[in-house]
Amino acid sequence: MDILLVDDNPEYLLLTRDLLYANGYTVYTAKDGAEGCEVLSSRMIDLIISDIRMPKFDGLKLHAFAREMDRYKETKFIFVSGVKDAFRDVVHVNPKVDFFLEKSLPLKEFVKFIDTLVFGKFEGEWV
Repeated sequence: MDILLVDDNPEYLLLTRDLLYANGYTVYTAKDGAEGCEVLSSRMIDLIISDIRMPKFDGLKLHAFAREMDRYKETKFIFVSGVKDAFRDVVHVNPKVDFFLEKSLPLKEFVKFIDTLVFGKFEGEWV
């Protein structure tokens, strides 16, 4: 499972990357949406996790870029933010594939959410 993680906060980016890696995921990182677009163009990504508010190229633009590409039209996309009202900025989402998480969510719950999203009822089980 290949995940793209995009965030302009280097500490959050590294901590989250290491946590996901420790839980068996392959993680590609980008410090802004422009770098995220480069990764999406050069790799096949199964899940996108992006901060909403970033300087220059934010998560909303990254989301729009991903949805324009046929291979990412139905890829699950998780918006994350440390700003509680940042989610009101998000428009044109599909509730079947777009999700929102606050950065204050405990990391254990963050991973559990991703595991459940990816593996559904098989989360936490050997299959």
